Amino acid sequence: MKNVVVLLLASVPWTACRPAHAPEVSPATGGETTEPASATSNILPAARLEELRAALADVTAELNQGGEYNCCVHPPCTWCALHEGTCTCFDNLQQGAEVCPGCGLGWHNGQGIVEGIDAADVKWNITHEHGESRGHGH
Repeated sequence: MKNVVVLLLASVPWTACRPAHAPEVSPATGGETTEPASATSNILPAARLEELRAALADVTAELNQGGEYNCCVHPPCTWCALHEGTCTCFDNLQQGAEVCPGCGLGWHNGQGIVEGIDAADVKWNITHEHGESRGHGH
């Protein structure tokens, strides 16, 4: 029985003991082996977040130029860009309809840009979707 156990153990490939990929040999490190790095593994999270913010600002500016992003706060919120790919909050607000949560919070924080609108009268809901009006004022 002991010989059977030894034979079974000897026949099992020991893949867990070796790397899943071959390490790279780097001339820059004097021929030492290095693990391949992913494209973002060397970038700190704060820098990656800044890149995402910049990319999102570019997208919202592009949508704005195409007439597809009409935010009612400044700086523009990003809620509609992230959730819907378009923003009609400025028009919604002028018609007395609800705005997205980002705009609702912006108005609450004094960032509203629509003349004649009082922040207390802005309707918004945390589960907002364009085309739906739940009538919740916050």
